Amino acid sequence: MSGTPLVDAWRRARAEPRHPLQIPGHKNQFANDETALGADLLAELVRDDIPQQGGVDDNAFSHRYLEQAEALWAAAVGADHCRFLVGGSSQGNIAALSAVARPGLPVAVDRTSHRSTHAALVITGARPVWVHPRIHPEFHIPVGMTPGRIAAIEEPVSAVFVTSPSYVGTLSDVAALSAAAHDRGVPLVVDQAWGAHLDFIAGRGALASGADVSVTSVHKALMGYSQTAVVSMRDGRVARAHLDRCVDLVATTSPSGTLFASIDATRAVMEREGAAALDTTIGLVQRMRRRLAGIAGLVVADESNMGCAIDPFKVTLFLPGTGVSGFDLGEALWRLGHGPEAADRDTLVLTVTLMDDAAFVDEATRIITTLIDQRRGDARAATPTSVWRIDPDVVVTPREAFFATRRRLRLVDAVGEVSAEQFCPYPPGVPLLAPGERVTQETVEAIVAAGRIGRVAYSSDPTLETIEVIESLSP
Repeated sequence: MSGTPLVDAWRRARAEPRHPLQIPGHKNQFANDETALGADLLAELVRDDIPQQGGVDDNAFSHRYLEQAEALWAAAVGADHCRFLVGGSSQGNIAALSAVARPGLPVAVDRTSHRSTHAALVITGARPVWVHPRIHPEFHIPVGMTPGRIAAIEEPVSAVFVTSPSYVGTLSDVAALSAAAHDRGVPLVVDQAWGAHLDFIAGRGALASGADVSVTSVHKALMGYSQTAVVSMRDGRVARAHLDRCVDLVATTSPSGTLFASIDATRAVMEREGAAALDTTIGLVQRMRRRLAGIAGLVVADESNMGCAIDPFKVTLFLPGTGVSGFDLGEALWRLGHGPEAADRDTLVLTVTLMDDAAFVDEATRIITTLIDQRRGDARAATPTSVWRIDPDVVVTPREAFFATRRRLRLVDAVGEVSAEQFCPYPPGVPLLAPGERVTQETVEAIVAAGRIGRVAYSSDPTLETIEVIESLSP
């Protein structure tokens, strides 16, 4: 087996003067023909697009390049089996939760999970038993799920699904959560979308810590194309054939061989150079945190003030003590070409990766220091973010609500009704209100507040003035 089977096959396909009598419609002509139709607009965008089927491999996948590359990834991260994805960790979360959930039966789900888990609940028909992580009493962010909360679940759930790292970089003790789930006789699934790099640090990845299934985004902290992700598993509590069926259920039948090859290449680079690169990046993040922590009034998230482990690639800043608005600081960074991962009134989240060198990290630190000094004001009290605090009242399953007969009301008049749709602030992509949940005054106020300061996605009315609620359930 080649050390990079997909990369090698992609390169061979890219070098051949092909003009296929099948899709894709661009027929690979932008690779070599500067006069092709629309080349002035399309060539630089499409020239490296080679499909997996009939491109990197033949129509029957007879060379099994993809399977070989997946086996190499699995071996690299300590998995027994994995699947490459081109629908991001959203596809992975849907497939993973579908593999362990059952129609009408309860499944334990971290309430701070990404909205893709709600899509999986619609697909499976499972009933969510929401479990809340600890929320920091001062900074009002999730600081990890505890095994006690898993043990305290009163219903016989089919699986436990948690998110770690969180959007703001806090980490749960996955080993303890695995033990708690296994004590109940059920698998643990971890949305590790933000932590693909953890799989290449000895003992830090979710699978290495005892999880049964994990989902990682190769494009977030590592170097894959946007949309690339991997779902990995260990044999025992989840059947790999069933996971495969669930992946295929939500996969395109026309995947990009180019995107797949970038996953293969990323794994090879991490095996070849990852250890030294990880050490360097972790050191840069630690230096950035130390220097920013010297700014008067600024709090930089670390293990000592959060009371939990922190993603070694994240720099999360709490601004109330400086009097600076995170929105204002984030906008200033965007104008300078250094857009942050996320910003709200009190918090700024930065992602540093293997592609950031010391000069850039030091310059970014200097810029942030200057911007805060220029905007400094009176210290203020922190404002809790609603997405981490909502305790939903689940009336019917998300699937029942999604397919129910609906009627539209003004949002302010919908208190007491059951929502048929989702309201999801971005960032962090965690729903305030999901299908099947009772509309409360708290959620209405949270949605209105979120709409004033940013984007609220997936609701049918982008003005947030109205909401679709359940009129009656479908027979």
